Amino acid sequence: MDGLKQLLAIEEIKRLKASYFYHLDHKNWDGWRRDVFAPDAIMEVPEVEARVEGADAIINFVSATLEGVKTIHHGHMPIIEFQADDTAKGIWAMEDVLFWPPNRFPGLEGRVHGYGHYHETYAEGPAGWRITSLRLSRLHLGSMP
Repeated sequence: MDGLKQLLAIEEIKRLKASYFYHLDHKNWDGWRRDVFAPDAIMEVPEVEARVEGADAIINFVSATLEGVKTIHHGHMPIIEFQADDTAKGIWAMEDVLFWPPNRFPGLEGRVHGYGHYHETYAEGPAGWRITSLRLSRLHLGSMP
């Protein structure tokens, strides 16, 4: 892939990740299905021992987990490397704030603030770039007054 095509692909992957966060915070699960995940994507969230396979299963898992939870997500400073012209991997620094309702999960209530990294893989297909795998590794997650 020449330099210009690579820069364009990096920008498309950045827009993909922006769509991930936008649709997540607006609970627009159809947007995730349409614009973000490959149909056979895999999501791993080690802190809750979750490994979910398939875009529909990912959407079901996340939408059920975040029902009634206000979320604010930010992604920063991506490191994107190409494996081939149509595949890449990336690492994103992330920060999130979640407002958990009372009695939802033990130890999680009120404003919770987290930091960590998304480790992802991407593939380009007829509909553009999509996330094929995602693993969230947290550095810190704590309640705030």
